[in-house]
Amino acid sequence: MRQQYSHILTLLFRHQYFRDNLFKSIQISYSESTAKLIQDLNIILKPFVGGIHVLVSNPDLLNRSNDADPIRLYINCEDPFYINYTELSTYNPTDTVLWFNNLNLTVNSDPENKDLKLHKEGFVSENEIIKLSSNTISIDKFQTDKEYNFTDVFKNEISTEFLSQSKSFSNHFIPSNLPEGIIYLFQEKQEIEKIYYYPKTIEKNPLGIVDLYTTTLLKQYKEQGKLNYTIAFNSKETIWKYFFVNPIYQKFDKLSIIDKGKEQLFSSPQKQYVHGNTEALVFESNNKLPLSEFSKNNFQLVDNYDKELRSGKVIIKNLAKPSPEQLYSDETKPNELVYSHIYI
Repeated sequence: MRQQYSHILTLLFRHQYFRDNLFKSIQISYSESTAKLIQDLNIILKPFVGGIHVLVSNPDLLNRSNDADPIRLYINCEDPFYINYTELSTYNPTDTVLWFNNLNLTVNSDPENKDLKLHKEGFVSENEIIKLSSNTISIDKFQTDKEYNFTDVFKNEISTEFLSQSKSFSNHFIPSNLPEGIIYLFQEKQEIEKIYYYPKTIEKNPLGIVDLYTTTLLKQYKEQGKLNYTIAFNSKETIWKYFFVNPIYQKFDKLSIIDKGKEQLFSSPQKQYVHGNTEALVFESNNKLPLSEFSKNNFQLVDNYDKELRSGKVIIKNLAKPSPEQLYSDETKPNELVYSHIYI
């Protein structure tokens, strides 16, 4: 007898950088515990380009008395430049991870869009960037006269059997048979930090982890029907700098860069030496502009531009867009200004 499956959830990964807003270079894998869980609950996980479908033979099987072990998905990106075009200012793949879950969903403000976001803001932000720990868990700014304790995702306190202080008055805590997952750190009953314990030290750290708690998933499904979860990434914004290195551009009287609305969004050109003694005309955008696979900004190089008449002789109709491979930080403000260089 052929078994019937219900399609209860689609998880989509979106990104503003791409023309179709679909983050197609995302790859999904899952933990050994999830492999066993989906077998026990008769779940099918069906990945597709930019997301994954979740199907179940009997939705009621998702209702478990112990929901501590979720469907745990690991997400990575096969594009090595994703970090260059994605707005994640404090993310560091070595010691942080993006963590998402379906316990606290964000409802889309657009009533026509029923997608539920797995993050607090409109896009993935600092809220989802979690410190990653693979062995000892350390408390920053530890105070010996304060009381500290740890809880799991459901705010159940973690016993010293699983996480104990290395020695008295130490800010180091040693895990023992502690399961993988999110840990909440409390100081004097006030939450001060979230830590993701990831004991797989030999493996490459994932870009992100999605924890889908099945009992919660079932409750949402019964209330709303088939669910659409989204994780949406925003494009990085940079200062664009055009370098006109061909000597032919030196012969023009008064060059400007304008957009399709005939507005000047770039400063007047400055002369700068590049590649030894080559002199270039350099235009810098007045404000940060978003990086995009196919930018909506259509910039033109014009000569003798008249602001009032909004006219001038078009030299280049469509200027090249920046590449995520060409990013440069301002050494005086490394965390504030990032430049995209475009050479013409």
